[in-house]
This record gives sequence, C-alpha cells and structure tokens, in this order.
Amino acid sequence: MGLFSFLFGGKKKVKAAAPAKPVVVETVAPIIPVIVAPAASSGVTQAKLRLKLAASLRTGQHGVAYEAAQGLAEIQIRAGRRHVARVWQLQADRIKASMSA
Repeated sequence: MGLFSFLFGGKKKVKAAAPAKPVVVETVAPIIPVIVAPAASSGVTQAKLRLKLAASLRTGQHGVAYEAAQGLAEIQIRAGRRHVARVWQLQADRIKASMSA
C-alpha cells in the first residue's frame, strides 16, 4: 500500500486482457499528388522581371513596367499562388492607369 492510496481509491486491480479482435485492413489505391511543376528557371525569370520593373519605373518607361508586372502575375498564376498574382495584377493596373493619366 502506498502512502496516498486512500486518495485514489486503494490499490489498482489488474484487469483481464480483452480478447483481440480481428483487424480489417482496407486496400486503398495510392493517392497520387498533383504537382504543378513551375518552369525550371522561374526564380531567375522572376528576379529579372522584378529588376526590369524597378528599372523601368525609375526611368519612366511605363509600358515596359506594365509588361513586367503582367509577366510576374502570370508566373504566380502558373505556380498556383492566386493571391500574389492578384497583387501583381493590381500593380500592373496602377501602372496602366498612370500611363493614361
């Protein structure tokens, strides 16, 4: 007997082991993940487009900046990142609006 056995209801009694139930194993077809493979050099392309966007905005070539922003949005759409694509699309729309103003 333990010192504080009165708090926990005395000694624990060992329960008899329950008979093992047969385990039913279901065969499930393996899940093949659908992976959207980005272009091999999308990181390099993104970096070049970002540099082109920054340089063209600095020099006032809004047409080139608009094309670069559209290209960045297109890359994000192909990669499946719709929110980021929307950000680049909004940037392209701002550039287009500044061209017409």
